[in-house]
Amino acid sequence: MNSKANNFQRMRELSFYQQGAVAATLLERMIPSYQLFAEVTAFGDAALPRHVLDLVWEWLQVKRAKINFGRLQEELELVTPEVSHFDIFGVYPALDAITALDMMLNGITQQDSTEFINVAKISQASVARLIEHESADLDITSEAELKKVVREHELMCYEMDCLAELIDICSEINEFGRAEVQKLKAWVAEQGVTNLGMELNPAQN
Repeated sequence: MNSKANNFQRMRELSFYQQGAVAATLLERMIPSYQLFAEVTAFGDAALPRHVLDLVWEWLQVKRAKINFGRLQEELELVTPEVSHFDIFGVYPALDAITALDMMLNGITQQDSTEFINVAKISQASVARLIEHESADLDITSEAELKKVVREHELMCYEMDCLAELIDICSEINEFGRAEVQKLKAWVAEQGVTNLGMELNPAQN
């Protein structure tokens, strides 16, 4: 089993574009949470994160692609939910997805790969929040006990395994062309679920 710290260190050792590819693939598993939230609440724009992530993939394939990521970040800000305005748990993973996508764009525009690693950290934090939410009725008496429940939960183990596998895949790729991007998207489809264990709708990819 790969530890979270070990995964993050291994991701840091990848090249800039390899790290970007890992983050983009993780986002494929996160944005359906926002899309579902937008559809259920009629808030925001369910299609915008998909459009933005498609442009991220284009950037990965075409290094000189002329894409105004700053403008896209402004558009994302307009559809970012305020937690206090909603009384459903789904606002949290929706916010996590948009925040992670914004960090992805930060990483691209600032040439800062630490933002790509932050995407992985947010994805795991989103999983942890869901586990804590679902564990509210359990007889947990200490912070240490709760952390143990989160760490050993099958969803967290799966999240960590997915990140480790993605790092393995991307570490073997030096240039990301159409075939390589399709391979990563196929990997997401093969998993069949989001980072929170929600079944993926093929139409969302």
